[in-house]
Amino acid sequence: MDLSDFTFSPLADEDVLESFDCGDGDINDFLVNDSKNYQKEKITNTYLFKDRDVIAAFFSISNDCLNDLGFGNNAWNRFHRKTRLPNAKRIRQYPAVKITRLGVHLAYQGHGLSHQLLDFIKAWTFIEHKPACRLLLLDAYNQEKPLSVYMKNDFTFLLTNDKDDKSRIMYFDLMRLEQ
Repeated sequence: MDLSDFTFSPLADEDVLESFDCGDGDINDFLVNDSKNYQKEKITNTYLFKDRDVIAAFFSISNDCLNDLGFGNNAWNRFHRKTRLPNAKRIRQYPAVKITRLGVHLAYQGHGLSHQLLDFIKAWTFIEHKPACRLLLLDAYNQEKPLSVYMKNDFTFLLTNDKDDKSRIMYFDLMRLEQ
């Protein structure tokens, strides 16, 4: 099974969302009850992969910014070293796109679609969507399964001191796509 087997489209008012179930109540609730309002209010945009009328997968993104507020110098310096930004190019905030939500319908799980979805988001953001941004950010549920998926897709933890939090901030440096 491949994402190219599905049709890709932005969320539309006429899309029926109620049958989507990825196995996570918070993610289902967002898609069904909040995604259209968030899109209408220009808070986040949602995109769907459909198998006919069935939503196989979706993701939502927003503009964001990673800045040094609230981060200690050690975390910020570690981030700069990992991204290999030259000292002369280091700034206090970096434009980013945040993956606010994503999900794969239960009927389509187990086929590698979550990995394909993350690869799609990386390439689409960097090549097709073309915002002036350096990073993809996300707040990952601090659970083994989602963290494993993000780490296998080369997302990196921003901090080390959030290991016991409900979610962990992770990022992917889009400049890695040029390598």
